[in-house]
Amino acid sequence: MPSPPKAMRPIVNGLVALLLRVYSNRTPDEIIRTEPKFVHDIGLAENLSQVRSNGLAAMVREIKNYAVALKQLLAIRKTA
Repeated sequence: MPSPPKAMRPIVNGLVALLLRVYSNRTPDEIIRTEPKFVHDIGLAENLSQVRSNGLAAMVREIKNYAVALKQLLAIRKTA
C-alpha cells in the first residue's frame, strides 16, 4: 500500500492515534462490539472529507476483521 501524501500524514496519523486509543488493550469481543461513535461524539464526522471518512471506516473494518480472526484462532486452539 502506498504511503499517503506528506500533507495528509498528520491527519491520517491523528485518525490512527484515535483508533489506537479506542481499540488498544481490548479483547476481540470488545473490539467487535465497540463502534467508533467517538467520531460523531467529538464532531469529527462533520469535518472529515468523504475520502478520509471512507479511509477511517476501512481502518475500523480491518481492525474488526483482525479481531474476528483472532477470536476464531483462539477458539480453534481451545478445542485442540
